[in-house]
Amino acid sequence: MRQGDQKGYVAGDGTIQALAPKERETVITLEGTTLEEEAWSSQDHLGEVVVINVWGSWCGPCIEETPDLEKVATEFREAGEPVQFIGVNSRDSVPSAIAFQQKYDISYPSLQDDGGRTRTQLQGLAVATPTTMVLDGQGRLAARVSGPVEASTLRGLVEDVLAEEGTR
Repeated sequence: MRQGDQKGYVAGDGTIQALAPKERETVITLEGTTLEEEAWSSQDHLGEVVVINVWGSWCGPCIEETPDLEKVATEFREAGEPVQFIGVNSRDSVPSAIAFQQKYDISYPSLQDDGGRTRTQLQGLAVATPTTMVLDGQGRLAARVSGPVEASTLRGLVEDVLAEEGTR
């Protein structure tokens, strides 16, 4: 927003943060309602690696990264790895967000935009759109990418957490 380019949102700068297990102090508990009107909570996925992606259909970098996110989500699901992907929609109506998911064939759920209340649960760590966060099996922040993420980067971040937890 400060750049004056009238995007209307904070763009990420591509910063990648990865935390060793002993450095992980931030526990994220994310709860909300999916676009399909189902309750979802990260507490139900303790013991799994949770990948949170904050996105909006209006966000160019989000559109660019969507195929990479879907590719990595599909790879881990098909390999039977304990990895759960969840989107956090930002500033879209439910019909617009569902249309985006259908257009880009996104297989994992997303939480509805609720005026920013769900995003607030991310403790100010997802100011930029898009932002991708990786939580370890204890719900602690293990990695974060501010801006669009590429498949190889995301895969590596998730594989590192799986290896640390002995599930790989």
